[in-house]
Amino acid sequence: MSGPADSGGSVAHGYVHTPAEPGARLRLFCFHHAGGAASAFAPWRQALGPDIAVVPVQLPGREGRIREPRHLSMRALVAELNEALGPWLTEPHAFYGHSMGAAVAYALTRDRHSRGLPLPARLLVGAFPAPHLPTGLEAVGELSDDLLAQWMIDIGGMSPDLLRYPQWLHAAVSLLRADLELCADPWHTRGADPLPCPVEVFTGRADTLVTARDAAAWEQHTEAGCSVHSVPGGHFFIRDESRSFLHLLRRSLVPLAITAHPALRSLP
Repeated sequence: MSGPADSGGSVAHGYVHTPAEPGARLRLFCFHHAGGAASAFAPWRQALGPDIAVVPVQLPGREGRIREPRHLSMRALVAELNEALGPWLTEPHAFYGHSMGAAVAYALTRDRHSRGLPLPARLLVGAFPAPHLPTGLEAVGELSDDLLAQWMIDIGGMSPDLLRYPQWLHAAVSLLRADLELCADPWHTRGADPLPCPVEVFTGRADTLVTARDAAAWEQHTEAGCSVHSVPGGHFFIRDESRSFLHLLRRSLVPLAITAHPALRSLP
């Protein structure tokens, strides 16, 4: 079956470019980390199996959207995401957000809850403290370009090889700085009521940015149950320890897919 007609939705915005996945029963929308891009989730499609349609969400200012202005306001970003993704959020779906993506997925879920719109069957977040806790990213965003690049390299989010290519390094640091400003926007943390959907949290045992206590505190943001998974690896465990992580993620999502509709409408 075809998807909803385009009326300025995901095609116009460029947030989603995913071919139809016949037979999928659950759609997993994936939100990338600061300085990252939707391509980070490309390997997930095969790992999660045919019942789960992996839909990477591409924010402006990177990869195929490199020439588009980056968002610095969480409110504005969520408004666009609601317009872009809304036609496909009426069917069974879940959200996964990693680091900055966790803040984006949470903000989108919370906004949809406030509007009485369909919510994800489960909100899955990784490598990010509970929304009411400080992230420390404000101070990081004030670092010089050189120190900011080194910080990103130290936590495994940037290749040291970029140091040999000043033009590419400048572009990567500029993108990262804008994304950190988006993360620091407090709009989505003000007056937050607990969500009526379950929250599942993934945290790297060697993550120097997010403690086990930071991860456990997500329980304050749901009234439908919160599970915390400690996984091998640091802040970027989705890449460095992908096999262990994707095994846990699939185990979380398969029961949702089993109880979902027989098949999803296709994305354009």
